[in-house]
Amino acid sequence: MSAPGRTVVGTAELVRSGRLAAREAVEDALRRIADRDPALGAFVHVDAEGALARAREIDALVARGVDPGPLAGVPLGVKELHAVAGWPFAMGSTLHADRIAGHTSTLVARAVAAGAVPVGATASPEFGRASFTASSLHGVTRNPWNPELTPGGSSGGSAAAVAAGMVPVATGTDGAGSLRIPASYCGLVGFKATYGRVPRGPFHWGTADNDHYGVLTRTVRDTARVLDCVSGTDEYDRASLPRPETPFETSMRAVELRGLRVAWTPDLGNAPCDPGVAAVVEAAAEKFVAAAGAHRVPADLELERACGAAYRTLSVPDVHAELRDAPAERLGGVHPTVRGYADAAAALDADALVEAHRTRARLVATLAAAFERFDLLLTPATQVPAFPAAGPMPAEIAGRPVDHWGALAVTFPFNLSGHPAISVPAGLAGGAPVGLQIVGRRHADAAVLAAAAAVEDLGLRPAP
Repeated sequence: MSAPGRTVVGTAELVRSGRLAAREAVEDALRRIADRDPALGAFVHVDAEGALARAREIDALVARGVDPGPLAGVPLGVKELHAVAGWPFAMGSTLHADRIAGHTSTLVARAVAAGAVPVGATASPEFGRASFTASSLHGVTRNPWNPELTPGGSSGGSAAAVAAGMVPVATGTDGAGSLRIPASYCGLVGFKATYGRVPRGPFHWGTADNDHYGVLTRTVRDTARVLDCVSGTDEYDRASLPRPETPFETSMRAVELRGLRVAWTPDLGNAPCDPGVAAVVEAAAEKFVAAAGAHRVPADLELERACGAAYRTLSVPDVHAELRDAPAERLGGVHPTVRGYADAAAALDADALVEAHRTRARLVATLAAAFERFDLLLTPATQVPAFPAAGPMPAEIAGRPVDHWGALAVTFPFNLSGHPAISVPAGLAGGAPVGLQIVGRRHADAAVLAAAAAVEDLGLRPAP
């Protein structure tokens, strides 16, 4: 059966009912990867044998009348920052080019337990530390909408794989926007749920508490379906949250959007934004507010510029942990952004860490007060149109110079704060899609999903 544009939910329901064999779904995905990936570089490893074996197991369950689960037979791309036992686990770095994973990430294991079929690993920049996807180890990953442009990063391989129709879902991480930015540039849904909603175990060594795990899909319902399968407490992740009693796929439909107070800001008070992007996304925001019967209210929000420095300071130990045991002669081959973290680690002191934590506390307080004034915050998911695939990240936006964090200024604050934030397609800007970011109160994941579904119903996702 041909499967152009098939969704997670559609594939799973066909397989569960016996109308589609998991083997057929997986074979179709493998054909698409073989046909489309050479031009895009989304996958860095394909496990056809393992995927087909898993598909046969699922088909055997269906034949015996056993439900394989809500993700039955769904081909799954796995970002290379997520371990799968027996697969390469380089994390985009030449430092780990020969490493093989000895365990499987909880996110992946739970998806598999729900019936998903991992087909391969998708590309990331080195250690996920850039918003475009290119590395010395794997080369450049390209945007299916325009191969000259980036699919974003760091979950760019996953985004390219889903946007090109190779798989209906792929995992991702979001440390500063790495789900939302690729979703924006590839016309997908990328949801960074409340911090702790998706567990990061086992053996997640990060100390910054900025990293969120999730997936990239084509629809909000697909995202909710996967979230329901992978969320819940995990003894390997001290920050993991209990699974809600009502599944998100159900609870998001019950959220009443009419009357909600919705604020719009193109810049969070201090972030430059390309005027073309701002215009497209604000038009989408206005359509959402009108269609939902919500009330637009002023954002009246200005985040501290010090948040960027705080984020960098809190992230330095995590990158240092990846580099500290590498021979000095091999550090010259790492990406300049990653090397910058290494240099910063050498100068890090206790006072800088204290100030970073204080800045984060002030940010959390600012957002807590802001969410007393409104229920949802809308912004662009990216401040610039998709830029060249090989990078670099923009050094200027709307005529203003920006550093690494200035180019991520509408996404990373919500990693520091832990709020749920989603990117949903809003239209085209600069020849590629651009997304509307919807941010909600912590733990208001269902409301954010409901709002994203309402935007999706407006039909703003551009056609390829």
